[in-house]
Amino acid sequence: MKKREFQKKATAELLKRLVAVCAALGENPNITVSSKFHSSYFKLRNDYNLMQISVKQTGELSYQLTDMLGSTGGKRIYYEYRENDDFTRIIEKFCGDFARFYKDFLLSGTLHDFCDIKLSYGEDAGAGLEEYESCIRSGCL
Repeated sequence: MKKREFQKKATAELLKRLVAVCAALGENPNITVSSKFHSSYFKLRNDYNLMQISVKQTGELSYQLTDMLGSTGGKRIYYEYRENDDFTRIIEKFCGDFARFYKDFLLSGTLHDFCDIKLSYGEDAGAGLEEYESCIRSGCL
């Protein structure tokens, strides 16, 4: 699959997954989706916290987290798509990881002290999100 087609499919699937999370939680969050220079940008806000996800025509899937104090973990690359990659598995994992993370984000209401969460295609999202989810369950966020 060509990178441009991958970008379109990944964007559509991510939007569908984020909407499903909002519907399941009964939330009406602040989501902005924009396209510029053949790239799609998701800005997911909750109070003064921001999760930005980029799906670029170059095949780059990346994200950046900013908490209410302006602390940021910087831009992180989730995956660099190449035309012979298994696009179905990549899109499924990418959308699944970020839907799970977005659900946690909506439940906690904050990213404070969690801007360093590292997600990538080659790693288990559970390892990156476990501490965040245990704080949500214990009520410390």
